[in-house]
Amino acid sequence: MTRFCIIPVIMIVLVCTLLVIGCTSPFDPINQTGTPTSSQQQYPASYKVTIAQPDGISKSIKMDTDVYNLGEVVEFSVVNEGSGRLTCLNDPPTFSVKYQTGSGRWVTRMGTDTPVETNKTYLGSGKSSMVYRFITTGWEPNRYRILSDCGVCRDILIRPALTPVPTICSQKGDEPLWIRINPVEDQYAGKKFTLAGTTNRAAGEELKYLVFPGGTLPKDLNQSGEKPLSTRVSEGVCGENIWSVDLDIKTPQEYYVMLSAGPLNATAIKRFAVLPLPPP
Repeated sequence: MTRFCIIPVIMIVLVCTLLVIGCTSPFDPINQTGTPTSSQQQYPASYKVTIAQPDGISKSIKMDTDVYNLGEVVEFSVVNEGSGRLTCLNDPPTFSVKYQTGSGRWVTRMGTDTPVETNKTYLGSGKSSMVYRFITTGWEPNRYRILSDCGVCRDILIRPALTPVPTICSQKGDEPLWIRINPVEDQYAGKKFTLAGTTNRAAGEELKYLVFPGGTLPKDLNQSGEKPLSTRVSEGVCGENIWSVDLDIKTPQEYYVMLSAGPLNATAIKRFAVLPLPPP
């Protein structure tokens, strides 16, 4: 009798052990310190990370994660988990986002410092606000605090964006050499400016160019009566490389810039104006 009772007991112990392992494993990606593991860093949208919060009521702001990559969208809502009513100052409730400077002072990043009380909103027990969203493009990596006018707040971390995926260049067959000149605004005499553009000449190769007053347009750089100058091509993306020329023209009038990608024939030409320097 005793021998047959031992087997069910062992099986029960094994089942409980498996249940414990099965219940805890989904929570392994959650890191209470806010430091993602190497596997999490590869898939930033597929895990949840929590960080220490200002107080216990911070859990009233519901969001998927407390850590975001720069440029991602933050999404949250306010849920009343208490038994009483949650009073919000506006209808619908509003929020602001602050960050802490090196001196410890909290500064508003978006929203208003002091919400203006208009028509109050009351969230009953178990009720939720609308879903709020804001994008973090252009923000600085830092710790931020979301403050709802319902009297609750929650901290989030915004970390630097991940390394971008390398650009995949399309295959290009043989094509003629070309140069493009970026649009040129009117310039002022005696003030330095830069002419720039792109070319399919290889990085490090030489481009010939000439800047000359408007009038008779020569067919190539040799016919202008001026000695052509040169500039080196810098590396760009997918075979579309970059060139630039710094200029400082003293005489106000119209000018042409002419560049050549191969021989001294005019591969690209653009006209621009140099105006008298306006009075201070």
